[in-house]
Amino acid sequence: MKYKRTEQEKLKRIPELDGLRGIAILSVVSFHYLNNQLVGSENAIGKLIYKLTSFGWIGVDLFFILSGFLIGTILIQSKNSKNYFSTFYIRRVVRIIPNYFLLILIFMGLLAIPFFANNYFLTGNNVIPAWSYFAMVHNFYMASLDNLGNSAMSVTWSIGIEEQFYIIFPLVIYLLKDKWIPYLLGITIVLAIFFRMQFDSWIPPYVLLHCRMDAIAFGALVAYFNYHYNLREWVNTNFKWLTIILTTEIILCGYFFYRYQDLGVLRNTYYGIFFSISLVIAITKKDSYYAALLRNKALMWVGTISYSLYLFHYMILGLFHHLFNNGNSIGIENGKDILISISAFAFSLLFAFFIYKRLETPMIKIGKRFQY
Repeated sequence: MKYKRTEQEKLKRIPELDGLRGIAILSVVSFHYLNNQLVGSENAIGKLIYKLTSFGWIGVDLFFILSGFLIGTILIQSKNSKNYFSTFYIRRVVRIIPNYFLLILIFMGLLAIPFFANNYFLTGNNVIPAWSYFAMVHNFYMASLDNLGNSAMSVTWSIGIEEQFYIIFPLVIYLLKDKWIPYLLGITIVLAIFFRMQFDSWIPPYVLLHCRMDAIAFGALVAYFNYHYNLREWVNTNFKWLTIILTTEIILCGYFFYRYQDLGVLRNTYYGIFFSISLVIAITKKDSYYAALLRNKALMWVGTISYSLYLFHYMILGLFHHLFNNGNSIGIENGKDILISISAFAFSLLFAFFIYKRLETPMIKIGKRFQY
């Protein structure tokens, strides 16, 4: 049944989304700060932590789900605005570009300083053209070269995907009748699986929009049904089936991973289903323990600064190990390495908060001057 949403409902902020962002960024940080540093660990505890954090990269899939949901909601509800395109693109530019360009400029500064010249993590492997980072097409180079390029900048592949999504999706929503949107998104999910099947290497299907668009499409599907229907009432009626689907998927993923040590081309789609259901429950079951957990102030705070933390945390890790570990690259081999990594994480939080307050928030305020 169609549901007429009030203006108050359309504009209301959803605090649980900050909690989900917090989970997403902490997953990614755990992957970089623990898993990637413990690859060759011979210690039993190190091996255990390595295994437990080996799925931390899926935090990016959760970010894509949230992006699809938020951008989908904005575009669907603003479709008939006379300022539809101009307002959307201006707000996206001031939201994304300043932090991202600051990261690139810091990186270029490191390249120019001889002190960092021998650190491969920070300044080596520059096979990706510098201009492509600014143009946000560097993920295409990563795919064509089968190389993520400079380690400290390797996280930026997802920024390329996001920006390409921002360019294409507004036009799709604008031209398409509302009733056809869910069908197109469903086709998109299936096509993403097909596109991933075309590659033998893991990097191209990992960094290209058309191979990762199923996660974004899942988020946009949730946005569509949340906007047009009473999703909360539907969830309350069908919560048992959602729980069954979620449980079945977890069991299947566990079995396939145990059996084959991988989920193949369906991997991101499985995660997309899981995170989509998690999102639906978060925004509809607000009295649940799960929603209460997502509203935890510390988790929400981390989620609030997640964009800056995502961009800078890996570079800061490399900087700290270079400065305080005799120029060595990242890696945890002893107690000193642990302290350095903990210090890098603490500094990353403080730096991300500083950027959020001094750069990100002012730019967002500028963007809000432009109305739909």
